[in-house]
Amino acid sequence: MAKRKKQDFDFSSLDLDLDLSIRLGQSEAEFIRAAKLSFEPVAFDNAQEMAESLDLSRDYFAFVSGKFIFGDFIEALCYVHYLHPLAIYITTLGMGQNNVDSIVNLVDYLGAEKVNLIVSNYFVSVERHKLVPYMVQEFCGKPVDVAVLASHCKICLIDCDVGKIIIAGSANLSSSNNVEQFHIFQDDALFDWLRGRLDDVMEQFTVIHGAESETIFENNKHNLSKQAFGILGDVDNGKRKQLERRQKRQPKHGEEEA
Repeated sequence: MAKRKKQDFDFSSLDLDLDLSIRLGQSEAEFIRAAKLSFEPVAFDNAQEMAESLDLSRDYFAFVSGKFIFGDFIEALCYVHYLHPLAIYITTLGMGQNNVDSIVNLVDYLGAEKVNLIVSNYFVSVERHKLVPYMVQEFCGKPVDVAVLASHCKICLIDCDVGKIIIAGSANLSSSNNVEQFHIFQDDALFDWLRGRLDDVMEQFTVIHGAESETIFENNKHNLSKQAFGILGDVDNGKRKQLERRQKRQPKHGEEEA
């Protein structure tokens, strides 16, 4: 393989306001506090500590350490501020069992009326026989729907009694042992636009209907394919055609079966 030639890059045009005293070997906590940002910057290790410190009428940009669990923060935010969530939308690349339990808490103990969760097909391919059955079990009978598609988005929308809260950044629901960042703010127009796009995703790619205790995971041979869940419409149509063929084979009322 041919070696790539090194290129010199000119970063002088980038308006970066960073503390240049940062050096390799300094702690993660020092790193995440070094950025000088033009809006409310915060840095946290603990999800509940962060939730307790926030004034939801203000906007925040947060650096969080690898010990921070974003899924815990969503639950803590609703708990600490006594929010009554009418609807919560969460998109994540991956998650853990504790995050599933946290979503159940949002519904059972914090009164969330509806949770729409969007996970990646990569997550499902890895957890198909592990965490996915647990999700089906725990979300059964609860107002939690799960959609799956090729997505790397990390967004949380909380429509609640104090407003429409948007949280967007790099963090998945579970910890990654990496510094992450996200922005917390309220913007009704952007919230409604995002909600519309996520509703479109839920309409096309939902695989678990928690309240109805329905799932298409079972017997879906396409779950691990390269086009995982991109063919949900074909799967649904296939089931419908099977039902139609079965109905055609059944004798009509008053006829004797051959």
